[in-house]
Amino acid sequence: MLDTPISYTPPPQGGNKNKTWIIVVILLVIGVAVGGYFFLNQPKKTEETKKVVEDKSEPTLTPTPTKKPIDREKVKIQVLNGTGTPGQAATAVEALTDAGYVVENIKTGNAEEYDHTKTTISAKKGFEDAAEDIKKALESDFDDIEIESIALDEDSEFDIVVTTGGKIYEEPTGAPTAKPTLSTTSPTPASTTTTLTTSPSPSPTP
Repeated sequence: MLDTPISYTPPPQGGNKNKTWIIVVILLVIGVAVGGYFFLNQPKKTEETKKVVEDKSEPTLTPTPTKKPIDREKVKIQVLNGTGTPGQAATAVEALTDAGYVVENIKTGNAEEYDHTKTTISAKKGFEDAAEDIKKALESDFDDIEIESIALDEDSEFDIVVTTGGKIYEEPTGAPTAKPTLSTTSPTPASTTTTLTTSPSPSPTP
């Protein structure tokens, strides 16, 4: 029996090279895809960061309008005695002049009724700040002060009307009342004359 020779054919060398290139291409494709993904998502993160920064920023405060200063020398005021207490309106006038209001623009008088238990202040439209200022000026002499919600008429002579209030004044009762006095001027009864004298009752001053 003859021995048959065994032939061996080595595998082609180009196959391994082809596989290597395929793997490299696949890795490159994956790398490009991953890089593109991060690149496309990067602007979104930047926008979100901007939104967070904007949300955390403090809101801008709008400046509040400044109040105009009160021209006390031009405010026309009427002060009414609302309790009948003599000199009560004069007390209010003194407090107003101490605050800077001009006495020439202040007039006093008596209220129609002496039943005001609290001091009230009425003002024209546009003089609300002056009413608040007058209230502060009177607080040292009057306890209960209220600013009326109803404004004065536009054609009113005064910008502010103050009606004083507090304890209602009562005239003193200890003063003697006037009684007729009898006097004789002659020794004879027929010539007797009678003289009647009375003392006037005082009226409250504003």
